[in-house]
Amino acid sequence: MNASKAQQLLHGQTALVTGASSGIGRETARVLARQGAAVGLLSRDKAALDTLQEEITADGGRAQVVPADLADSEALRAAVAGCEEALGPVDLLVSNAGHGMNQVFLCDQTEENWQRTIDINLTGAFRICRQVVPGMMERQSGSIVFLSSVAGKRGIPANTAYCASKFGLRGLTESLAWEMGPFGVRVNAVCPGLTNSPGLNEEERYGGDFVASLARHHGPENLTWKRYVDRAVRNTALRRVLESEEVAMLTLFLLSDLSTGITGQAIGIDGGAL
Repeated sequence: MNASKAQQLLHGQTALVTGASSGIGRETARVLARQGAAVGLLSRDKAALDTLQEEITADGGRAQVVPADLADSEALRAAVAGCEEALGPVDLLVSNAGHGMNQVFLCDQTEENWQRTIDINLTGAFRICRQVVPGMMERQSGSIVFLSSVAGKRGIPANTAYCASKFGLRGLTESLAWEMGPFGVRVNAVCPGLTNSPGLNEEERYGGDFVASLARHHGPENLTWKRYVDRAVRNTALRRVLESEEVAMLTLFLLSDLSTGITGQAIGIDGGAL
């Protein structure tokens, strides 16, 4: 149920969420809409975005589907223009879209997948920021949240490309925060641990190459995705996987006026991982 307008944290604001078609991005878009934001929904999967738009509208919210590929700067320019034409200037940006497939030891990694990982996770964040940052500077207000990862705070074997991209987001967060602070714009990153989302649940897409590479170089030879995840969960204080809504609520906090003194931070939400 939506809060009353007087209680909504983001009433009257426009948010843009990349990677909104599934997982954390989808739940974040729903949470922001329930808190009064008009939400631009961006990803390559238009059908999934259309379904999400219908759900948000049925719940009393406003949303606009703006499909685009983060690797295509011109498509992003058109998507942001379409979002702002329909909903108004972008006040809030959630840069969530990411690429986590084919993560293996560096000695097994192809240059093609290394570049793909960096291009989507890091350069894609740069591309979308290029489209919204000038307007925020002109209006002297706004808030940006990057979805990084625990892999952006510590190294993980068989994740060299992914870790490099997510560590890069921390640098982008801190430097952009210093650039944008005098213009009244805050920039932060959220660093989730294991979360109930496609990245955790679709083993065939995300776990196969990773586990094979880890088993080959570090062992044990009979390592499975389930055994890896179970051990990772045991190494958290809460001893459980996070839910996408929990990550979305931290993102909401950082976007809203509840966190007006926070910028340039990469905040972990990992269940107390070791």
